[in-house]
Amino acid sequence: MEASAPGAVAINGDAPHAVIKPTIILPAPPAPPTARQQLPGDLPEFTGRVEELAALTTALDRDGGGTMVITAVQGMGGVGKTTLAQHAARRLTGRYPDGQIVVDLNGHGVGAPTAPLDAMMQVIRAFHPATPALTDLAQARAIYRDTLTGKAALILLDNAADTDQVRDLIPPPDCAALITARTLVKPPGCPKPLVLGLLPPDDSVALLRTLAPDATGTDDQWTRLAELCDHLPLALHLAGSTLAIDDDLALPDYLAELADTATRPHRLSLDGDTSSNVAAVLSHSLHRLTNQDPTLAARWQSLSVVAADFDCAMAAALWDMTETEAAPVLRTLRNRSLLLHDKATHRYRLHDLMRPLARSLFQTNPSQDPEPGTTARIATAEDRFAQRCMTVLAEADDLYLGGQDGVAAGVARYDADARNIAATAAWAIAHADHDPTAQQVAAWLPNTGVYVLGLQLHLRDKIIWLTAAAAVALRMGNPGLAACHLGNLGNAHATLGETHRAIDCHQQALTIAREIGDWRGEGNSIGNLGSCYATLGKTHYAIDFCEQALSFARKIGDRRGEGIHLSVLGNCYAKLGETLRAIDFHQQALTIAREIGDRRSEGNSLDDLGSRHAELNDIPRAIEFHEQALAIAREIGDRRGIGSYLGNLGNAYATLGETRCAIDFYQQALDIAREVDDRHNEGILLHNLADKHTKLGDITTAITQAEQALAIFVAIESPHAEIARRQLARLRRITADGRGTARRIRILRRLIPSPRRGEG
Repeated sequence: MEASAPGAVAINGDAPHAVIKPTIILPAPPAPPTARQQLPGDLPEFTGRVEELAALTTALDRDGGGTMVITAVQGMGGVGKTTLAQHAARRLTGRYPDGQIVVDLNGHGVGAPTAPLDAMMQVIRAFHPATPALTDLAQARAIYRDTLTGKAALILLDNAADTDQVRDLIPPPDCAALITARTLVKPPGCPKPLVLGLLPPDDSVALLRTLAPDATGTDDQWTRLAELCDHLPLALHLAGSTLAIDDDLALPDYLAELADTATRPHRLSLDGDTSSNVAAVLSHSLHRLTNQDPTLAARWQSLSVVAADFDCAMAAALWDMTETEAAPVLRTLRNRSLLLHDKATHRYRLHDLMRPLARSLFQTNPSQDPEPGTTARIATAEDRFAQRCMTVLAEADDLYLGGQDGVAAGVARYDADARNIAATAAWAIAHADHDPTAQQVAAWLPNTGVYVLGLQLHLRDKIIWLTAAAAVALRMGNPGLAACHLGNLGNAHATLGETHRAIDCHQQALTIAREIGDWRGEGNSIGNLGSCYATLGKTHYAIDFCEQALSFARKIGDRRGEGIHLSVLGNCYAKLGETLRAIDFHQQALTIAREIGDRRSEGNSLDDLGSRHAELNDIPRAIEFHEQALAIAREIGDRRGIGSYLGNLGNAYATLGETRCAIDFYQQALDIAREVDDRHNEGILLHNLADKHTKLGDITTAITQAEQALAIFVAIESPHAEIARRQLARLRRITADGRGTARRIRILRRLIPSPRRGEG
């Protein structure tokens, strides 16, 4: 262990004026560093990289057998290539005892890259300090090889610019060359480079905590800081060091400072250290790119509009070329470590700290900016990005409508670009007033992906998108499209339990549909109103609306709509106690769903059949239907459906008297209901959990859950509010009077029914 401060004493070392008792026997001090041992001291906070370190040391520790050993580490600026290479080299000093020489090639830095002749002179003088300056490259090459011949030396060629720069620096047999570079460097005899990626999330957090041991924060805050650094080791080092140095900087305040994407790379820095600035370090790669290939730089700049990862088709769309033409351009950018690549998904992305720097790419040298220039280029790229996202949505919906396996394929297609689609929606809504492309996207996006968005998009986001889309469609003079959005907006409000808002939306959609003579829209609006009235407990009123909607659907051959209306009618008749009639409606709906391959509707119909068979006390059959529905929901990623079906499985097991099993299902369903903001189902599940905890004698928990259920039912104006109010009143009476508790619980269970998911 080293000691660097004056007056300090280190293990195996000494210090000026230190007093050591003569009875203590110390080992001999290590030999002082020489010009041939140039590796710096190890970093005590070195974290992770176990597999990469093993790969490097294994490659460099093999017996050369009369050949040189060459290996390389490639990665973006700040990813820790030099640190890893030095760490590996320190483990191999015994393998290369004649020297460990470090040569900074300055391939990406201030000033010109180090000339090969100058690099060779640095190595030669490490062994022969008095060697005069050489000007002839061939002569220097000969002396370089002669100097290293017969020696076991490791030459670390750090920060190489390209293959040409290191070609003459490869040492003779028995020596090794370890190269680090941002670009792909592969001199003769060098195997495929080790591509160094970002730190894994757990290692990122561990590094931050190691660097700032006295800083306090929650696990979520540390994780968020690592995310803001996008797991780049340089950024993590600077963030951790900043927290360690600035005693008055709290972690929450630092997170707030780094929240702005545009300024974040510049804030990740240490005062007075130009090499410790993320923006500066990353910009070296960009300056080199603009100097060498302005056209490639412009294409990279266009990619900065993409919000998340992307595929080759997205890049091709932004560059207005075919995928065949775009693929080699992406490879070139990847070889320059300007794109991150995921082998598993075959998708690319810009590092989060690189993206903000793209706007200023040509700022220092605008004369190199090819036409049409940054502002116009970014605007064009934004338009093309939005159009490509619309294409992805259309492709996802087409797959979904293909039925069967297509549903899962459509969901997967959407999920791959979900963040990009969300960014497009936000951009379109913000620019719809003055950008024609944005206006078209804002108006059509929710309808273009109506089915996958209905399954995957969070309802609060969906409401924002649909509200904007309806307004833009009306401004564009397209009332039919506006009515479509209003109908879907009403469905979203209904799912959230905001039934009266839903009715208002459906009434507006119905008015427009009748004005323009849209039978399909009229039928859908009437059916949606029927569903809302069923939720409010106005069952006969709901049946009348649904029968009208069913007639419309059959007239125009809308099989999907027909199935939906049959399902609602089945639930309505179930509320009237006509269970067998309800089952007939659900069976018809199930037949249609399977006929058109609508897996989501198939799951809903199976779940409805399970609930009806439970009402007939055929619990094993009910469980079978619910489990089939649950399997479909999991297959297609329908989180809302999963929550509903788990809740109904809880109902079935509760009927069997398996209370703890029922509680487990209810709790799983409750977690999902809260995740997807399903307030209606959340209230029902809390009510049912209160009932089951009452049965177990856990009155305190039951009261808490009953209070939560009542608050939700009141907020969404649910007819279940009165049931929940009576439940809570009886529970409080039990608490007030401890006598006769068991008897009260039995009475309570007889008096309080348990509403089921899907009932009004």
